[in-house]
Amino acid sequence: MSEQLLKSVCLVGDRFSSFATHDGVHTVSSFAAAVRSGEYDGLTGPLLLWEGQGVSAYDRDYVRAALEAAGLTRKILMQPNEPEVVPRAEAHKHREVNVLISGLQQQGPDTYRAALRLHSDNELLLDHQTGEHIQGMVVIETFRQMFMAFCDKFVAVQCPEYRHYYIWHSMDIGFDNFLFPLDADVVCTVESAETDDPSRLRFTVALEVHQAGNRAAHARISFTAYDADRLAPKEHRLAGAAVTAVLDGAAPEPAVAGTA
Repeated sequence: MSEQLLKSVCLVGDRFSSFATHDGVHTVSSFAAAVRSGEYDGLTGPLLLWEGQGVSAYDRDYVRAALEAAGLTRKILMQPNEPEVVPRAEAHKHREVNVLISGLQQQGPDTYRAALRLHSDNELLLDHQTGEHIQGMVVIETFRQMFMAFCDKFVAVQCPEYRHYYIWHSMDIGFDNFLFPLDADVVCTVESAETDDPSRLRFTVALEVHQAGNRAAHARISFTAYDADRLAPKEHRLAGAAVTAVLDGAAPEPAVAGTA
């Protein structure tokens, strides 16, 4: 199908070039190149440029400049996808490019929903991106950020005198369908909660990621949010014990007299 007959084109980050082999999908760089080459000069009606994953504000400015230079600003309508990512304190990530969830909201007494947001320079994509789908480690990290963010935003916020430290106890995960660099929703449902002691918030949650009407992955995770001031000394003692055990085990056997 000719791109000129399409009512919309999906734009994704350059990291997802394998996915952009489909009709109606372009990476940022390939779309800008097509605009510069005159491929869209013959448009007779407006074209919607809809954003999937991996398009940054910097990329968006690059595309806008190409459209303006070609005189196509009014013919190609950009549909920016600029989600408000959860803040650093809730995502527990230092760099914004590594935050995977946005628009976190409570949908019911025990249900929370967010949108997947994947930056092209996310740490999990820098050294491994095979094929057209998003790798499973991204899903696992998305689930991790989701359960911590919901707890920080909606539960731990009620006891601000504590700074919580998250410990996983178990995770069962299954992958149902490929996840592609398009819009996706993440849902977290609380199955059990122990919140009487604000210094020890324990949960079991069910998580799912959905895309295009299908479930891409699901997980069941048990975790506890501990008061960091109480947990840190214990962690420090355990770390010291581990170092001692390793160093003692690494010591060479005493030399036996008369042997070389």
